[in-house]
Amino acid sequence: MKMKKLTLLVLTLVMGLVLVACGSTPQEKFTKSVEKTSEPADQSTSTIGFKIDELPATLKADQSAAMLEGLSVKMTVANDQKAQKSAATIAVKTAGLVNIDATLDLLVDSKAEKVYFPLSDLYDDKGNLTTLLDQLTSGMFSQIKEDNPDLATKYVELTEVAKDLTDEKAKKEAANTKEVEKATKDLNKKVTKTVTDYFNSLPEDRFKEGDDGELTVELTKTDITKLANQLVKLADDKDVKADLKVIVTSQGVSEEDFDKQYESAVKSVKDAIKDLEDEKNAKITIDATIKPGKDDSIENMTMKVKLTDTKDKDKPETMAFTITMKTTDSAKLPKFPAASDVISTTELQKIIEEATSSYYESLYGDALTGTDTDEVQ
Repeated sequence: MKMKKLTLLVLTLVMGLVLVACGSTPQEKFTKSVEKTSEPADQSTSTIGFKIDELPATLKADQSAAMLEGLSVKMTVANDQKAQKSAATIAVKTAGLVNIDATLDLLVDSKAEKVYFPLSDLYDDKGNLTTLLDQLTSGMFSQIKEDNPDLATKYVELTEVAKDLTDEKAKKEAANTKEVEKATKDLNKKVTKTVTDYFNSLPEDRFKEGDDGELTVELTKTDITKLANQLVKLADDKDVKADLKVIVTSQGVSEEDFDKQYESAVKSVKDAIKDLEDEKNAKITIDATIKPGKDDSIENMTMKVKLTDTKDKDKPETMAFTITMKTTDSAKLPKFPAASDVISTTELQKIIEEATSSYYESLYGDALTGTDTDEVQ
């Protein structure tokens, strides 16, 4: 079994459950909470966490994969639909080959179509972002910060960068926001119904309720493949394809490219599911726990995922990770920048270029500019 492919397939499915994620029985309460995820509040804050608990020996031996050891990612998104503004905070930590401890923020004004990055994140000495950047720039990063203290209160507008990354020329000249919102909601409802229908089809005694109100169910490889097959069947629905087309093309993919790639992408997923079904040495368990909040919505959710390759009976390979989600029906957005606090990426690049030139000139003097080339051999 190829652990990387298995991990990717299961992780994709689990994240799907998180993103789509009370009766009288634990089963009914569990499915009711999942159903409520298709009805987001006008204001909400969601925190999704991902943590690797165990890496298999083969991945530890792979230098690039070994960097994942101890990986922990936490993303918090506060969203105000009426104000059409949101704020995201991403915290990344690793304890493997490369030690990372960094937190970055983004502010999004959907109405104005603006994305901002606060440079204060780069001036915050919490974590080791400055150390990492200094290692990459031979100490120049700290020098730039020292020479430009006023940048700590500025925000970089990333809108143009985002447009470049999504190929703005291929994007519709006037994207219909309401059309995209409708397509997203319709798709979310169908995915949620597929998931809840599957949970409702399971034996009632598989669902447990603790004294604290937490609801749990253990999913197996059979559950994963059956649910994955049900979800991928949605791709054959012309309405689902139409919704996906609206969403994907709004992000810069041309309709022609979407049509060309859609069938092959769906086939790849179906093939991956079939490979997993046929893999006799693969064992998968997902311990899912939900804590319902008010109005039966999901307040907290935890999924502990364990993938085991038992081909070598004496030394089975195990990959384990935990996904968490917490939601609240409120959103505390930070203050968005005034026009005077914003600089463009072009302005920032110019500042960095000037600081870089000054930094190297202080190290090498005239030798860098070539004004004294006769003396420098």
